[in-house]
Amino acid sequence: MFDKWKLEIKKILRASTSGQLSRAPFWKKAGPTWYLSTWWPGEKLESKQYSLLSLLAICNAERLDPKPLVGALAVEHRGGYRRRLLQLAPRLNANTTLVNALEKTPDVLSQSVVLALRYGSQSGTLAQTFEQLLATEKPTVDEARTMQINARGYWAVLAAAIVLILLFLICFISPTIRKMLDEFEIKPPISFYRLLVFWEFVSAYALWIGLAFFALGWIVWSSRSRRFFRREVEDCLFRRTSLSRSAQLLRMLSVTVEAGRPLAGSLSTLAKYHFDRNIRQRLLMARNEVEQGAPAWSSLVDAKIISPEEFRAVTGSSNRSVQSWTLRRLATVKQEIAKQRMVMLTTFLHPVVILVFAAIVLWICFSFFSVLTNMVQSLAG
Repeated sequence: MFDKWKLEIKKILRASTSGQLSRAPFWKKAGPTWYLSTWWPGEKLESKQYSLLSLLAICNAERLDPKPLVGALAVEHRGGYRRRLLQLAPRLNANTTLVNALEKTPDVLSQSVVLALRYGSQSGTLAQTFEQLLATEKPTVDEARTMQINARGYWAVLAAAIVLILLFLICFISPTIRKMLDEFEIKPPISFYRLLVFWEFVSAYALWIGLAFFALGWIVWSSRSRRFFRREVEDCLFRRTSLSRSAQLLRMLSVTVEAGRPLAGSLSTLAKYHFDRNIRQRLLMARNEVEQGAPAWSSLVDAKIISPEEFRAVTGSSNRSVQSWTLRRLATVKQEIAKQRMVMLTTFLHPVVILVFAAIVLWICFSFFSVLTNMVQSLAG
């Protein structure tokens, strides 16, 4: 299968260099245009990034120029990812290395993949790194991530429904009830009164509340803000993120160990280029200890990159293949624990969010039911 892909890519490369892949304006097209992606949500970003990673791996193995191939791949995509690929293609020239071009094009590949490629390029294990990434980054059905996405979608739909119902009741039903209360000189119950006070507060600060929601939406959807969150905040807030990034470090170290390269240079590269500030500081401390003559694995324990148990498991054998296998196995275990933590967090948050929404609905229902009850009692008396 891999050889078949290489043959197809060589055909595309010959066609691109001969000008057969040049794109004419859409009004000059004689027939329909076929795209790998569609305007509606379909292929996930991870799948698109994996396609680019596979393309770059083949280019590295066959010594092909990736620029025309990336440009041809961009033609088959739409939207934001197409723009990223079109930005990446001209940067892949003789004066810019592959990793530098990827770093200048955020989100064309994930930060962890770009870091691994930087690590492989600096340590001379780029081919092994590509092979490992193709095995570990292959898109699969991630039940934990699917569960989290479904829960977020359910929360969003439920919140939108509650907001629409609340707006209808307060904007259309509440004024009529207030007129009836004023006409019959009935004092509104405390729950309905608090609901009216809350609505008056929302009406008075509607502009600021709207701007706050707009800013929150921009923060959630902006790729720049998400990158900042992943680099500076996520590792401190979520233990599962720390476990995932620790697993990634162990995988990269396994490549170095299996290739017989010294760990000192690898730690220096990671300490300079790692995107997480907290991990970068710990790697810098480990690198400084190694430069002062301390053993590399002991320095990683002191910097809390690996645990003492992991240190004993790795150093229990002097065989490079055994050490590399142990590092990969530890990385897999950490990744599985991170997924389990994500499932546990989603499982805990889901009923909590549902109970919060239920409390809001109960408050609204009780407010309107109490005012109707007071009106009936007053008119009956």
